[in-house]
Amino acid sequence: MRSANFDLPARLPQGGKIGIFSPAGSPDPIRVSRGVAKLEALGYRCVLAPHTLDAHEYFSAPDDTRLADFNAMLADPTIDMMMMSRGGYGLSRIVHRINWQDVAKQKKILCGFSDFTAINLAALSLGNIITLAGPGVATDFANEDNTDDSEFMQSHFWPVVHGDDVLVHIASEHPYSPQTITGPIWGSNLSLICDLGGSRFIPDIAGGILFIEEIGEKPYVLERMLFQLYHAGILASQRAIILGVCNGYEHDPDRFPYTIEHVIKTLRSLLAVPVLVDLPFGHVQRKLTLPYGADLTLEIKNGGYSLSY
Repeated sequence: MRSANFDLPARLPQGGKIGIFSPAGSPDPIRVSRGVAKLEALGYRCVLAPHTLDAHEYFSAPDDTRLADFNAMLADPTIDMMMMSRGGYGLSRIVHRINWQDVAKQKKILCGFSDFTAINLAALSLGNIITLAGPGVATDFANEDNTDDSEFMQSHFWPVVHGDDVLVHIASEHPYSPQTITGPIWGSNLSLICDLGGSRFIPDIAGGILFIEEIGEKPYVLERMLFQLYHAGILASQRAIILGVCNGYEHDPDRFPYTIEHVIKTLRSLLAVPVLVDLPFGHVQRKLTLPYGADLTLEIKNGGYSLSY
């Protein structure tokens, strides 16, 4: 992991302590327990924030309580990494109440995806510190072991949190000539980027590599959100756009015949920069861990591309 512009978090030591919290939705306690058991079997110590397993309306706990859990774990010097239990919805309600200078000062690893994108964005914009777009305890580590997807997730997670270099090759057809592109990697959940658009939580990144994922939104809605970023000048200021997994919607060919392929075609017609697909990231088990804001090298090759960071 490297960066010319943003601060790096501390590395997770072997046997380090992982703080688990629920900044948004309420997780399944069984899945949290299963994820914790897996992490502890690998030699790491785990501690749950007091209200990790609570349930309040749609959330794990009221806003004040979720914020207090976050702040207490951030201030605890024995905790090396903070990982979400799950996403959902809720961080937009408290992101403005987090002291991002404290986040920068502590330099803990913060890891999650989906609604966690609010933390990724704000930490980079207001704390100048790199976080991780990666797995959650209940969403990913609770899944069955010894599958190709689980092994893929872990093989790309542990090197990042330990500060080692990562190189991943992705097979994907595209119309671009071979080339090498460098820039900070950022983006993640498209809804959250648009939700916080125009606010102080969106980092001003020109020359970046923007990756996106989404769940439960039809392709025409995805395109509409991407047009918001296009009209705001964000897409054109990037050196490349990479689409991850956009799943979880029902295709309605009669009423909404628009497909993901239409969205990709539209983006490629709008932008002079490469628009790539098939990034293994999103609401799926086969998931990369991406150092959010770190310098990344994207090498476009015939029949695919590689990422090194």
